[in-house]
Amino acid sequence: MAQCYLLCVTTGSAIDRQSNNVSLFSLVEQINLPPNMPPPARGLIPVEIHAYFQLQGAQLNRDFELRFALCAESGLETLSDVFRHRITAPRFRVRTIGLPYPPVLGQYTLQVDVRFFGEGQTSRDTPPWQRQSAAWPIGLYQQEERPRVTH
Repeated sequence: MAQCYLLCVTTGSAIDRQSNNVSLFSLVEQINLPPNMPPPARGLIPVEIHAYFQLQGAQLNRDFELRFALCAESGLETLSDVFRHRITAPRFRVRTIGLPYPPVLGQYTLQVDVRFFGEGQTSRDTPPWQRQSAAWPIGLYQQEERPRVTH
């Protein structure tokens, strides 16, 4: 079973070409939207999602799909697009740009779902999604309108 050992949201990142180390910039736990401007339908929040996985040997050289889920306490879930990869190493990292706006503002937990495909598996045999335990809290709120200051 794949294990997501790090899941976070940032405003940016950089990969050192010499060491292959990653630097994450400005971890995001709250997004403030301008007053009286609802989020765009089907729009994306311009942040980076980072997910780091550790895999078992049997999962190597197989197709792997993942998607991100913004989960509210009410049970409402907003899902990202599905991303497909082929895993060739026991550790795997993903950086995705853009988080879908949920239909309702509030407090959410970001989680990741994964599924693996076996050799010769057809689309009719699509395996079920497996929700990972790694989670990142993120709040989306509308800023309060403040009176205009004139001096």
